[in-house]
Amino acid sequence: LALSGEILMTANGWLQFVIYSIVLILTVRPVGIYLARVFEGERTWLDPLLRPIERLTYRLCGVNADHEMNWREYAFAMLGFSAISMLVTYGIERLQAVLPFNPQKLAAVGTDLAWNTAASFTTNTNWQFYTPEATMSYLTEMVGLATHNFFSAAVGIVVAIAIIRGIKRTSSGTIGNFWVDTTRTLLYILLPGSLIYALLLVAQGVPQNLHAY
Repeated sequence: LALSGEILMTANGWLQFVIYSIVLILTVRPVGIYLARVFEGERTWLDPLLRPIERLTYRLCGVNADHEMNWREYAFAMLGFSAISMLVTYGIERLQAVLPFNPQKLAAVGTDLAWNTAASFTTNTNWQFYTPEATMSYLTEMVGLATHNFFSAAVGIVVAIAIIRGIKRTSSGTIGNFWVDTTRTLLYILLPGSLIYALLLVAQGVPQNLHAY
């Protein structure tokens, strides 16, 4: 029985691998084309909805979308953004005992654990050396950690795009604009994908509320 179970599990694993590979191969070209259009600033099917939001974001943040950065400017913007977001996350963890959306009355996260967690989520490592339900408040999870699932992922994507541009633009001294690339990654790639996934979770009855346990 144990042997047959291992065989079935192996067969199931291979089936998942085959299905995943087929889906990946079929989506490489359309997704690749979409990503190229997003990062080249070309029109996409989401433009009527998201382009006004994108322009408003630049206006509110004082971003000059037409300004191209060299690699030093791009790196400085990326490192500065990551450092500030990490410090904000650390602060939320340390102050969670006095912040709202903490029905469990959880205490502030310890100094070393708060710093380790903030650094981990900022670098997209997401190492959780704790039990979330007994350590992090709803506010810390949502504002501190969940946002990094977008921010750190966006930073990883735009750095890869910047490297590709650097290889492609052999005669240019610029590699794009970090703020524009990050904004477009969040609006046109990560948020639509998370919305679809969230609807799937809702359809499966996954609970999400702010009540105490």
